[in-house]
Amino acid sequence: MDKRRREAGRVAFALAVLAITGAGWGLSAQEPSLSPTAAVATVFSGGVAPAAVEAVRREGELSIDGRLDDPAWQPAPIITDFVQGVPLEGAEPSEPTEVRVVFDDGALYVAARMYESDPRVIRARLTRRDERGSFDSFKLSLDPNRDGLTGYEFEVSAAGAETDKYLFGDTQEDGNWDAIWDSAVQVDDQGWTVEMRIPLSQIRYEARPGVQTWGINFERRRLETNETDYFALQSRTARGRVSQFGTIDGLQLARSSRRFEVRPFAVSQYHTAPADIGNPLFDGSEMEPRGGLGLSMGIGSAFSLDATVYPDFGQVEVDPEVINLTAFETFFPEKRPFFVRDAQIFTFAGSRGGRMGGGKALFFSRRIGREPRGSGPYEADYRDTPHLTSILGAAKLTGRTQGGLSVGALAAVTGQEMGQAYFAGPDSLGRFVAEPQAEHAVLRLQQDLRGGASKIGVIGTGLKRELPGSGSFDYLPSQAFSFGLDFEHQWGGRRGRDYRLWGFYSGSLVRGSSDALVRLQRNPTHYFQRPDATYLAVDSTATSMFGSDWRVQLEKEGEHWTWGTWFGQQTPGFEVNDFGFLTSGERLDAGARISYRDITPGDLFRNYNISLFTYHNFRHSLLQQVRDRDNWRRSYDTGAAWLSGRFTFLNNWGLNLNVSYSPESQSDTQTRGGPLMTEPAEFNVRVDANTDRSRAFHVSPRFSYRMAAQGRGHDFNTGLNFSFRPVPNWRFSLGPNYSNRRDGAQYVTRTETLTYGPTYGTRYLFGDLQRTSFSMETRLNVSFTPDLSLQLYAQPLLSSGDFRGYRQLATAGSFDFLDHAEGRAYRFNGVVTGCTDGTTCAFDGVRYFDFNTDGVLDYSTRDRDFNIRSLRGNAVFRWEYRPGSELFLVWQHARRESVLLGNFDINRDLEGLFLAPAENVFIVKVSHYLSI
Repeated sequence: MDKRRREAGRVAFALAVLAITGAGWGLSAQEPSLSPTAAVATVFSGGVAPAAVEAVRREGELSIDGRLDDPAWQPAPIITDFVQGVPLEGAEPSEPTEVRVVFDDGALYVAARMYESDPRVIRARLTRRDERGSFDSFKLSLDPNRDGLTGYEFEVSAAGAETDKYLFGDTQEDGNWDAIWDSAVQVDDQGWTVEMRIPLSQIRYEARPGVQTWGINFERRRLETNETDYFALQSRTARGRVSQFGTIDGLQLARSSRRFEVRPFAVSQYHTAPADIGNPLFDGSEMEPRGGLGLSMGIGSAFSLDATVYPDFGQVEVDPEVINLTAFETFFPEKRPFFVRDAQIFTFAGSRGGRMGGGKALFFSRRIGREPRGSGPYEADYRDTPHLTSILGAAKLTGRTQGGLSVGALAAVTGQEMGQAYFAGPDSLGRFVAEPQAEHAVLRLQQDLRGGASKIGVIGTGLKRELPGSGSFDYLPSQAFSFGLDFEHQWGGRRGRDYRLWGFYSGSLVRGSSDALVRLQRNPTHYFQRPDATYLAVDSTATSMFGSDWRVQLEKEGEHWTWGTWFGQQTPGFEVNDFGFLTSGERLDAGARISYRDITPGDLFRNYNISLFTYHNFRHSLLQQVRDRDNWRRSYDTGAAWLSGRFTFLNNWGLNLNVSYSPESQSDTQTRGGPLMTEPAEFNVRVDANTDRSRAFHVSPRFSYRMAAQGRGHDFNTGLNFSFRPVPNWRFSLGPNYSNRRDGAQYVTRTETLTYGPTYGTRYLFGDLQRTSFSMETRLNVSFTPDLSLQLYAQPLLSSGDFRGYRQLATAGSFDFLDHAEGRAYRFNGVVTGCTDGTTCAFDGVRYFDFNTDGVLDYSTRDRDFNIRSLRGNAVFRWEYRPGSELFLVWQHARRESVLLGNFDINRDLEGLFLAPAENVFIVKVSHYLSI
């Protein structure tokens, strides 16, 4: 009890610190800021005046029913000046649009009429809330801070389905942001109409005396002509999105809108799975009821303090099945509501993904409440480990001051998680620590300058683990910290933002026992133990490790030509995986891109873009002998050159072509901590196409082929995606995918048996792997109303891996191998004692090797052939029974089996899939929204 009180006290302390800190920042209207006029003049320094509208205070009653007959609309000026953005930028819209705007102390109201000469062409396709789709729609965008960087989008389809997003960084969006607002639509003989009410409590703005100017835009999407019309043109040839908004003047909002929201939720989960006879820890089923609470309080009108106790783990969606044969973990996105809301404010410029930099993030929220890593005593007959680590409480403060300072602060405490172990001999139960208690903290600050055209920011993260005194978790660092500084500066051109210089510097510091640091130095992102890396070495006495990462990039936008170039560095000691995400090691990085685009429809294309892109990474060994050409070859880690083209035809069909070449390099990961190994050059081609996605039925075929030199292998992948709407509120999609891959050097294992000098005493074994996979992602979405929907998802996956030959790396830094001839296992008294007619053989799931061909077995390891049969799926019934309040009924089904066969037989594997052990989870989840 005392321990729980201490934990609860830490949560309360974190909440108090965030609240006090928020109050200390002021969050008031007293801070100095650019005047609206100055901000507009700065943003549009190129001399292009923004579209503008005058706001009118609401007078009289106004009901949100989609009919534009309320007297409150009459005094509002009618906005008719729309311009076409797609397909012909700057042209007159094919059909007129009218918009009115009024406001009061509590909300902003918008009414719009979308005229149609023939109302039968209106695509009123019904979808659930926030679902992407093809339909006629109207969108309102707001920039209350008039910073040209952040804003909000509210979109309503012609069928009444709502979508909302938070905009940040001028070009990015967060679709996980949800607001509580009202809308209604009507279809008549003139077209269709929409009314919207946006409560001011749902957006962040600065309440102050006098008249305000906000950024605003209206957007109409018309599928009959695949057309998009804007109030303020959002040019595809200019950088930015929010910075291209028009303005709404005359807003008078002297008082903050009060906001205090409570979201309690309850979850009941019933789990069934196969159980072993004699296992007292699981009898085949279990019931798990739980609940939690989320709070959100407005501090002024621009800041929000959010807190949660035992938060929702987002059980509604499932992660897809992934077969990972690399040395790095697989990235899965965050899905828990508390962490996805306002997540964009913690985005740092050094967070990115892709081949050129690998996955990277200083802050990865899925580390909070991660799956426990303690496995319990190995001598136990049965062990029961929790699937997740309990989050005792978390709080975050987010918002932006009138002076342009964006603030994000988060604190969370996860409890010590316990598992159970059963010992059959003495028939006893024991408990073990499955995950130690930990405290997490993140602080992100970013200051906008020059009306959002420039900005500078900092970030800091911290993790502290309360490691148990038993030493069972001494392999984990006790503390992990990271910090970063990023900047962005835009200038020049028609709008003053055609040139962009941005960059960042980040550092990491990890502390722990010498065991933890040795383990860290030897993991795949570092491999300090590499025997041929003279500039690296494992320090067995180290109790801390520091590293850094930086990058500088210059970019140019233009009507046709765009380009960019960058260089950067990541030092060997950079490590953020305790609280962040990292799948790349040390490097010196440089690259460039250049593109040509044309958005004006011609005789064949609606628009097209052709790009050339290249990057090249080197290890730090390059710095030892910069003038040595051979050292450049040894230090070359990875690189590629791409030529790509994206073409949209006049009939709205699309075609993407990608061709790339990767030169020969020296890999420091193929031997999993051993010496360098040559990675042969490879050539890739990929083709993607699609029919018109606005139609009820469309198809997207894809094809890719990779071919590597020196027998490294090839990779063939093809698939189709069918999407069909038999009726406006049903959407069915089917995505079969087939891949066939041969990898001539798939890492298997290593051994020091019979010392082998050319690879520093250790033998590195590889396999000639033939992989075949077939999957079919299937979805059915049925929207009964915008608030009532059913989603069905299934992903069957069949994959085989046949190791057709085994080989040993002959020389460090090469792609030369000593091949092992396949033989037959010779047994004496039931024991394998040799391999007949070969130097390797397999029997009963074990692979044997005779390295020196003397007829005596030298080494054995498990057979690596595999067949994986997997099925994952779920059914989700969602009912938003009142705005912000939801009921979920969920069924999750999974079955998985792995067998040692190797060859691919779709009929046999499908039959085996449906005979594989099944696991079911049934969930009832209710969340209730209260606004106080």
